[in-house]
Amino acid sequence: MTRKTLLASLALVALSGCASSWQSEMTFKVTEFYVHDAGGGTERRVRLEPVGDLPQDAEQDDLKGASILETDMPATVGMNDGVRCTARRESGETRISGCKKA
Repeated sequence: MTRKTLLASLALVALSGCASSWQSEMTFKVTEFYVHDAGGGTERRVRLEPVGDLPQDAEQDDLKGASILETDMPATVGMNDGVRCTARRESGETRISGCKKA
């Protein structure tokens, strides 16, 4: 394989990985409550860690450092609690919403 062919193949693999989109109901564990500097203000956020198998087409990096605004989380959720949320990957970004205590 020539160097040009190898580089072109790697570029296609990278682009196809970025194009992956999926949506799934997932279970997460609450691992941290923290304050995030949001450029001109602060946000109270909750960091989540996936529990169990990942959705089909999902990569571990899609969910690395996953977080949600604290105001979008049920008030009764604490550290190490389980939550069930909708996770969606589109345009290279993962969004988590609709969390309920598991």
